[in-house]
Amino acid sequence: MRALWLFRNYSREERSCLKLNTGEKEAMMKRLLQVVCLTVLSASYAWGANVDTFGIGAKATALGGAFSAYADDPYAIHYNPAGLVQIERPTVSAGVNIIDPTLKVNSFHVGNADPTVNGSTDFEDTSNDLFVPHMGFAMRLTDNWAVGAAFYVPFGLDISWDDNPTKNPGAYNCYHSYYDRVVLTPSVAYKFNEKWSVGLGLVLGKSESGVEHRLYAPGSRLHGSKIESELEDNFNYSFNVGVMYHPTESITMGLTYRSKADTDFEGEVKIVGTGIKSDIELDTVDHPQQVQFGLRFQPIKRVSMEVDVVWTDWSIVDRQTTTFSDNFLGVYGPGSPQDIPRHWNDTMQFKAGIEWQTTDYLALRVGYFYDQSPIPDETFDLVWPDADKKTYSIGFGLNLGRVTVDGVVQYIRTEVNRQIGGESDSLNYTYHGATSLDAEGHLWGYGLTVSYAF
Repeated sequence: MRALWLFRNYSREERSCLKLNTGEKEAMMKRLLQVVCLTVLSASYAWGANVDTFGIGAKATALGGAFSAYADDPYAIHYNPAGLVQIERPTVSAGVNIIDPTLKVNSFHVGNADPTVNGSTDFEDTSNDLFVPHMGFAMRLTDNWAVGAAFYVPFGLDISWDDNPTKNPGAYNCYHSYYDRVVLTPSVAYKFNEKWSVGLGLVLGKSESGVEHRLYAPGSRLHGSKIESELEDNFNYSFNVGVMYHPTESITMGLTYRSKADTDFEGEVKIVGTGIKSDIELDTVDHPQQVQFGLRFQPIKRVSMEVDVVWTDWSIVDRQTTTFSDNFLGVYGPGSPQDIPRHWNDTMQFKAGIEWQTTDYLALRVGYFYDQSPIPDETFDLVWPDADKKTYSIGFGLNLGRVTVDGVVQYIRTEVNRQIGGESDSLNYTYHGATSLDAEGHLWGYGLTVSYAF
């Protein structure tokens, strides 16, 4: 699970070997190898949780992501590429979503004999705002064919905590983690008739991940040292397939499948200031597949309502295997893997959105979605302190002729506080003692998208 299994439940005599006397370095190196391996796996955990950019394009975001049966702008490439055939004129679009997170941990307590961590402590994240860009282009080739391409970030996070263990004892578990997958998705769509259309997009991506924490090793001169890992997958790919069906003028159905992307992360892990480092590979963690179904209903011409359900195959993150470089620390040779169980759960998102076209120039939108966390209590930690979330959104669309401006404001809130009372193997292994906490959080999101139709 989480890093630092090495130091759990050792006696005073065992810990004395961590003082790096000359005759005892080999034992220390073996244990440090476990530390490093599990730290590397923390980096992948940063995206293994339900990280999300909370929407692609301000219009879809304002509707709570309930957009697979609407999908009438260039970001249909993600939500349902079959919707590209609805775009009448060549359209270029660009924008940004800004995410401002506030995450709090209350009553952090470790049940061991170390007074530096076994008191009850409250702390809060120090994360910067996240700026998530998106760009797209779409056009009709004929009455039946349409093409497009979009650049966006389907998953991402960057979360920071105070790295001073005196203020934040959680720094021994994690004080900074990040992940992003950036993709370019060329797509094509075909309209069979007035009722049926299909679309296909090839998703070409690049991913980066990293984690930083302090070493929890009381009795060692390495206690409190910073451990950093950085990994990168230079190229991965998947595909999006969509179908759109209009059984009547007032009802539309959308179905989208986003395939799994196989990944091959490579990078380096190091203990800062010690010269201890290794090249590593992580090749058993893939981006999950998703299925999204939506139903859109227009009771009157200027009002539409949509509900969507999204299934995500997070259980694909069941085990993580890391391989170190040649003869790292003189302990393991090439190809010696470390295999760690994860046991994530599949999730369901429930989304709903309403749009009111008040005039030819102004549309008002509201949205909501409920997002389950895939993280069981036994693997919860501070790399991504995830919980079940509710998201509320409100937005607008201004039609200025060839120019369209869409805006959105979101409020994301944990449904209930995430309470851990010693169940987390990940936290317990870090501190070699039963760890408890009460976590809560909220996020504000702001988005703006500008589109131009030629």
